[in-house]
Amino acid sequence: MPQQNGAKKTRTDQVYERIRADIFAARLQPGARLKFPALCAAYDTSVGVAREALARLASERLVRPQAHQGYTVAELSEEELTDLTMARVEIEATTFRQAVVHGDMAWEGDIVAAHHVLSRIDTRNASEETLEEWYTAHEVFHRALLQGCPSRRMVGIALGLRDEAELYRRWAGPLGNEKDRDVAGEHRAILDAALARDAVLAARLLRDHIAHTTQVLISGAESSGALTRE
Repeated sequence: MPQQNGAKKTRTDQVYERIRADIFAARLQPGARLKFPALCAAYDTSVGVAREALARLASERLVRPQAHQGYTVAELSEEELTDLTMARVEIEATTFRQAVVHGDMAWEGDIVAAHHVLSRIDTRNASEETLEEWYTAHEVFHRALLQGCPSRRMVGIALGLRDEAELYRRWAGPLGNEKDRDVAGEHRAILDAALARDAVLAARLLRDHIAHTTQVLISGAESSGALTRE
C-alpha cells in the first residue's frame, strides 16, 4: 500500500509508487514482462531499488515473479477475481461491521467528508482526469469506512484485498454508469447505515455492493476479453 502522507519517502518508495501508478493507469498492461534494464532506464533507478519495489508489488499481487525471468504484471482472470471477491465479502464486511460498532465521532466525520467528495464528482461523459479523481475519491471513501475498526490487523488485511481488487476495477469493467444500477445510491445507503450504527445492515450492504461490482466486471469483461479463464 502507498506510504502515508507525511512520512519521508525512500527511493524505493518513489519507484514503487510510480510503477504501481503505471499499472493502474494501464501504461504497464496485464501480463507485461518487467525487465530490469528497461525498468531502470524508465524510472532512473538501480536494479536493487527496482527489485525491492517489485517485491513490494508482488506482496500486493500486482506483479508476479517468474522463475529466471524476473517479474510480469499480474494477469486478470475470472477465477482469481471470484476467489478475491469471496475473501473480500467476508473480511471487508466483518471489518466494516466492527468499524460501525466501535468507530468514534472522528471516524463519522471522516466517512461523511469522504462521501461528500465522492458524491460531487460527475462521471457522465467524464474526462480521463475526472475519472481518475473518481477512482481516488472512491478508494478514499471505502478505506475510511474500515478505519473505525479497532483491529489494525483486520484493517490491514481488508485494505490489502482492496488494493488487489483495484486492478480489476481499473481494467475489467465500467466505472459506475451501468444501466439499472445506482452506484451513488449504494454508497449513500452504506453511509446512512454506518451513521445509524446499524452494523448488520451496513455489513450486508457492503457485501452486496462488492458482489454486485464483481458481477458487473465479469459481464463487461466477457465482451472485451479483459479477463482470462484458467
